[in-house]
Amino acid sequence: MALKKSYDLLENVDPWICIASKLSLSIRVVSAIYRKHLKAHNVTMSQLSLLMVIGKHKSLPQSEIGKILKLERSTVTRDLKRMIDQGYFVKKGDKTRQVIYITDKGASYVESIIPDWRAATQEAKTKLGEDGEQALDLVLHKLMG
Repeated sequence: MALKKSYDLLENVDPWICIASKLSLSIRVVSAIYRKHLKAHNVTMSQLSLLMVIGKHKSLPQSEIGKILKLERSTVTRDLKRMIDQGYFVKKGDKTRQVIYITDKGASYVESIIPDWRAATQEAKTKLGEDGEQALDLVLHKLMG
């Protein structure tokens, strides 16, 4: 059914000035590049982030993981459970301080992903160009600072 009245605010708004929309569109474009390269590994970007960050540190308190990656607690908990069930991580400690450790299986898995992750990163860098990458670094610095 067609509109029956005028909506002045809607008619006069420019949705492309929305910062969240610009960032979300950018994320979707870059994520598509990574999904294409990582498809064979059956891993999400948030799972890969967990593998890389925990792998780099060897272990991390679960409470720190979400803070480092700026992920919701529920996302971290859900992804960790799946990855613990697959044998990529183990959880040790009591309820007040649970520490997540990467296993050899997890480290081997992330090592198998890294070449395709590097290819995705290179494609994204090529698409952005040096000035685009510098602009992205500036945006992140401003938002995180």
